[in-house]
Amino acid sequence: MVNLPQFVSERRKLFLSICVAFVILLPALWFGLGHVIASQALRTPHGCGEWADNTPTNWTSDEDWTSFESHSDSENRISIRKDFNTSKWQFDSFQNVNFTSRDGLRLVGWYTEVDPEAPVVIVVHGAGSYVNGKCKPEVILTGSLLSDGGINTLLIDLRNQGFSQNVSDYFYIGQKEYNDVLGAYDWLIEEHDYPPSSIGVTGISTGALSAIYAFDKSDMGSMWLESAITDFPLLVKNELSRLGYPGFLADPAITMGSRMTGVDFTEMDALDVASRIGDRSVFLVHGKEDSRISTEHSQNFHDIAISNDSNSTIWIIEDGGHVDGVWEYTSEYQEKMVEFFSSSLTPKFNSIS
Repeated sequence: MVNLPQFVSERRKLFLSICVAFVILLPALWFGLGHVIASQALRTPHGCGEWADNTPTNWTSDEDWTSFESHSDSENRISIRKDFNTSKWQFDSFQNVNFTSRDGLRLVGWYTEVDPEAPVVIVVHGAGSYVNGKCKPEVILTGSLLSDGGINTLLIDLRNQGFSQNVSDYFYIGQKEYNDVLGAYDWLIEEHDYPPSSIGVTGISTGALSAIYAFDKSDMGSMWLESAITDFPLLVKNELSRLGYPGFLADPAITMGSRMTGVDFTEMDALDVASRIGDRSVFLVHGKEDSRISTEHSQNFHDIAISNDSNSTIWIIEDGGHVDGVWEYTSEYQEKMVEFFSSSLTPKFNSIS
């Protein structure tokens, strides 16, 4: 015969044990998943991978682009890159340069001067789990559009990417990399006598954050943003969706990302920068079909800038994906970009006092 009080007591003990185990294990599981997500989103490979042989005077986009295979529109996205005729967009010349970030890291870049009296634009690449750097085709193509249009360029490798100094395996969401862009800015002023009003910057994808923060902490004349990230909480939601994780894992992912990198990701806010651009000019480009970074990023930045009486322009490409416009609408893209920087930056000789 079952001893009912004893049975109830044992069941209660078992239930309490399960509850205690759940309380202990849940945080471990919670933050364990956060660590996995943060690692996938923030880890960045060093070097240039398959693009290591690319230089401004001899570059190609004819690779497999396997990283796009999971995208619903992968066939078109791959073909506009793989089949792109790069022969027209080879630079005539370039100079390998070395400079130092504002916080003392050794960085490298490619400087091209097509006109000693023209303004100059710093081109900032993106980041992520795939290879990035100045060697990546969209970065060189962007620089070539400017160079061909009579504007001088400086293409740079951010820390931990390309051939600049490696100090970790992570991307810091622009909150350290902005020092690299400021290092390029300082180099142009000190080595080539560019006044700040003759220096512009363009940030591609996650590189937009580095560009935005550097723009905020300098007197650069204008800024062009391509498929920009401008809202960190929204970025986390975008990344969770892309990686197949539920949205409620955002908090542990942010917490573990901060612990892994030693960076407080809420310390700087790109949307705050939009409110204090002043009379400087900004141009944002974003594909409406971007499955990686939603158009809300660019639209929100633009709306805040406009509401604060800044000179902001936005171009939403109706059928474009992530950083597709420069490949699919090259002529129109070049026309808009060259016109923007030509009108918003001061020619070098006009700026010298």
